[in-house]
Amino acid sequence: MAALCCLVILTYLETALCIEDTNTTGNINVALRDTNDTSSDRDESLNFTELGVSSTPSDVPPTTAWTPESVTALPDQTESSESVIPDPTPESPRAAESAPPLLLSGVLPVPLTDVAQLCPCNLQREQCDINCCCDPDCAEQLSLFTQCSPHTVSNERRLCNRESAVYSLSSTPDGLSQVQSTVQRQLNPDVFCIQTANYEGGLTFGTPEIPTEENFDSLFGRYLRFFFGRLSVTSVLLNPDVGNSSGYQYGDVIHTVDAEGEQKFFTFPAAAGTAHCSDANPAGFLKDQTSRCMRSFDLARDCATLEALGLRTYINFNVRSGRKQEAQVIGVEVAAITLQSLEGTRTPVDPADSAIYFPLLLESGDVCNNVVQQVKYTFRYSEAGEILNVLASFLLGAIKRVTVPIQQEFHITFMREISSTAGLRFSGNPGYVVGRPLVAGTRTADGIVQSTDPKGSLTILQNSGNQDCLLGSSQRSPVMFAIDTVSGCTLKLSDGVNCSLVSEVILWALKGQSFPDHVASFGNSLPQNPLDWVPIQNQTITLGTQACNIPLSYHLEVKWTKYGTLVNPQAQIVSVMETIITNTSSLALLTSASGLLSVTSSVRFIDVSASASPGFKVPPTIDAKLPFDFFFPFV
Repeated sequence: MAALCCLVILTYLETALCIEDTNTTGNINVALRDTNDTSSDRDESLNFTELGVSSTPSDVPPTTAWTPESVTALPDQTESSESVIPDPTPESPRAAESAPPLLLSGVLPVPLTDVAQLCPCNLQREQCDINCCCDPDCAEQLSLFTQCSPHTVSNERRLCNRESAVYSLSSTPDGLSQVQSTVQRQLNPDVFCIQTANYEGGLTFGTPEIPTEENFDSLFGRYLRFFFGRLSVTSVLLNPDVGNSSGYQYGDVIHTVDAEGEQKFFTFPAAAGTAHCSDANPAGFLKDQTSRCMRSFDLARDCATLEALGLRTYINFNVRSGRKQEAQVIGVEVAAITLQSLEGTRTPVDPADSAIYFPLLLESGDVCNNVVQQVKYTFRYSEAGEILNVLASFLLGAIKRVTVPIQQEFHITFMREISSTAGLRFSGNPGYVVGRPLVAGTRTADGIVQSTDPKGSLTILQNSGNQDCLLGSSQRSPVMFAIDTVSGCTLKLSDGVNCSLVSEVILWALKGQSFPDHVASFGNSLPQNPLDWVPIQNQTITLGTQACNIPLSYHLEVKWTKYGTLVNPQAQIVSVMETIITNTSSLALLTSASGLLSVTSSVRFIDVSASASPGFKVPPTIDAKLPFDFFFPFV
């Protein structure tokens, strides 16, 4: 009986102590183990952390509150093995703070990139890169380095906390160099930095698909159908995703209608896979493109029959202004035709006679004339994406049998149409600004007609690397106000050349195709006011009496003055004079031994402002009437 009372008292004291320690230090699980369990097994059931907080193992069921009724004494259990009571000493960490919360995953993400392993300067495999201190292949050459390039290597710069590996060189007692590397942590001051980057695929490039027998068809249709085959016209025209807009959008294929009424796409030759031309290359709207490819053919057999050599092939179709079926059909207009001889001489001809320029095999059978060598398409479109007109410029040349295969060049350019005078650019308000192009135009009965070219219509021959008058005739620079310019070019002449034709070609190269006849006196002169425009005067200086006059020099002299007040003077053009100087001797004496003729063009601005004269105000006159006896009695 006494033993039973002692057991009840001990159990009550044990329960009270356990409840007190639970309220002060946290939840402590005390499990009764079998008497055969060792002390080490009992220690595993008690998982105490540094803060006095225990976690229940996954293989142990949750314990219940300790009450006198929940304690069961086993028959073979001794008094010392009934429970384990922790010592509630003052050193118990019951007053410690709680641990900071972790992420939802329970652990911090593992860094995806180790900056110590990054080496952007390691470009050669199994070879040392000079001054690349992070290259593992440079163990023997480190002593010869003069600097570390790069000095710092870091991972993703958009991270809020990023690591950087810093490399530096130091000298050994022997005078050799050794590399020192440290890894530093840097803070990103950007507000929109990335706190955690735990998506490994976001920091690497996607693995490309390797073509196999199973996926070749899908890859072929995804990437190469523009080069090796045409798209289905019906599927694109009936696509319900074209939207409500009638015009084209960026990247849309341009619809065409051929002579037989069949609907196709606008295509131009391009090299696909090899250097040879592939004619099934659709052009995307607003995508300027340039292609060069080789064309192989038999000169005697294909000169007059191969469609790719003839001009008609590139204009014998119509273009739809929009991508809908009811869009307007627009023809291709020939804007310019240039003929090139076997020696390389180029001669512009009238584009209205395009029908007579077709490939023709000469009687010798060794030369094919009028072969297409270059095609330039210019698409003008509106703000709504509708095509307004299509212009084509051609370079037709003579081809010898030994030059086959030939290279053909194709260009596509898109230009937005400017339909109102509000879109014309001025060069000052009101006076000209230095460095702005001169505003020029052509006078008609309705006023002044200006060019919509943003570079201006008054241009000068631009200096080029080859200095060829014919090749560089289309490369012109605008005449800038108050900037003197000098340029020149050379023309190769052959024996027995037509003097009149040479004179016309040189003058066309010096002045340009559309030379204006009026210049605006102010930078903001309106075309509706012809009195605000200055005519371009012309004078030709002929030195000597020759039957054929060839222009050797073209000079443009612009006189301007300062108009208005001295505080804010405005530049005003008062006169423009063009001077053409012709040859002084025969054509044979003008050319050098190699048959080269040099011509020059220049622009000069002259300030003719009169010096301001100081003006003074007229002194006032005294007109006062005094009474007749004012000086009485002296007078």
